[in-house]
Parts: sequence; C-alpha cells; structure tokens
Amino acid sequence: MEQRAFHGKIDAEELARSLVLRFNTGDSRAQWMRGQEGRTVVQIQSLKQDHDDPTTAVTLHISPSRTGIVVALGEQQWAGVAADLAKSGLLAVLNPWSLLGEIDDIARNVQRLQLRQQIWQAIEAYCKSAGVSTGAVMPVQQVICPYCGTPAPVGQPTCKACLGPLGSVQPVTCPRCGFLNEHDARQCANCRTPLSR
Repeated sequence: MEQRAFHGKIDAEELARSLVLRFNTGDSRAQWMRGQEGRTVVQIQSLKQDHDDPTTAVTLHISPSRTGIVVALGEQQWAGVAADLAKSGLLAVLNPWSLLGEIDDIARNVQRLQLRQQIWQAIEAYCKSAGVSTGAVMPVQQVICPYCGTPAPVGQPTCKACLGPLGSVQPVTCPRCGFLNEHDARQCANCRTPLSR
C-alpha cells in the first residue's frame, strides 16, 4: 500500500466526489463511501469493453490527519491484464499479423496498467486546485497532546496544559531525507522510504 500526505484544509468527502466524477466514465466505474472516524473509501474499477476483457481495481483510503489528510492507495489487481497482454504477445509470435486485430485490446490493457498513476495525478491536481500542499512541502510542525488535545511545538517533551508526556506523538524523522513525518507514518511522505517503528 502506497501512502501520501497532503497538508492543509481539505475535505476527504469532497476529494472522493472529485475522484468519482473523474473516473466514473465509459471505461471505468468509481464509487465512494464514508468509513469510520472521518475516513473515506473510494474504489475505482475498469470496465470490460469486450466480454473476455480483464478488469483491474484500486481501492483508496482517505484518512484525516492532524495537518490535512493521508491517502493510502491499495495494490492494484492486475493479474488478468498481464495475462491478456501475455496472450497477445504469444499470438504475435505465432502470427505477427494477429497484432493488427489486437491493437485496441493492447491499448486498453496498457491504460489499465496506468490506473494508479492516473489516480495520483488526479489527487494532486485536485489538491493543487484547492491550494493544498503535499508532504514534501510541509513537514509536521506541531504535535497534539493525546490526553487533552492541546497543540504543542515539535520536540516539546510535555504538554503545557495537562503536563502529559508527548514522546509517543513526536514526528518520525526519515533516515534517508530527514523529513518530519506524522508519528504513525509507515513511509516517508516526501521520499516514500519505509519508516521503522
């Protein structure tokens, strides 16, 4: 699962609606639903043009964070697409002229394999239009006390309001690029390096 952070005032449901409008077209279907704790789930699936076309699907989880949202993009189910491309390749080896009849099918399969990239581009375009920055631009600048909810500067050991310890909510520094990530991040929002716990 790939995650990216977007910092600023952004509505997860509005982003989900935007993705549904973008991907609910003639060759794909998109839907969204509300999850628990302010999370939103979006599923995007390619549609069959011919009865023997494979399909591919991707699921997104949009979760609120203290500074914006985190989008987690699930693994794309693409085994059927790869098998269909392999079949086209085998037919081309046996009879090169058979590729002429497969060109539309091959083009659709290549487009299906690019679905993840198209989704990230759509999310980044939406965030840019909303004036929201990606994690690479704005690292964690404050922590929130887990006991009373009071914000505190990064590095402050205890909460000024309730004197509770803030060690468990301090940001995680990426060992590769030095970016300050949310305390519960699994990979760096800037360079995608896995973060150890």
